[in-house]
Amino acid sequence: MRWIVAFLIGWVWVSGAWGQEVGNRYGIDTDLDNYPQAMPKETLESILKAIQIKKVDYLLAQLADPAYVDKRVKEVHGGKFEDMVKETTTKLIDDPETVKMFRRFLKEGEWENAEDASSAKLKGVKERVFFRKVGGRWFLEDRKTGEK
Repeated sequence: MRWIVAFLIGWVWVSGAWGQEVGNRYGIDTDLDNYPQAMPKETLESILKAIQIKKVDYLLAQLADPAYVDKRVKEVHGGKFEDMVKETTTKLIDDPETVKMFRRFLKEGEWENAEDASSAKLKGVKERVFFRKVGGRWFLEDRKTGEK
């Protein structure tokens, strides 16, 4: 009987950890096969892929910093994730330089990696791209400078 209780407690704990690792956000399931996030550079590749195939909803739900997205959806968009998707899509269309810069970071970036934070910089460019690790996955972090 004790081993059954121990097994169930362990199973619930593992299930909870798995749910943090791979989960559904805003009705969108994680797809690590098509959008890998094991390394920061891999996450940037996934972001570019999502933009290319117009999956901005996936980018926001699964590739961008969850805390930032949740806060912005709540405070700016009145809890409407779809409105944030529309806003971000418009920004990407109106400002194609962001995508070009992401491509440059991917190809030419000098990466600085720590255990749970990473960034890439380009020679002669002030801007950087930042990532943070949450539950074994890397996410794009909304930072404009080296300050958190």
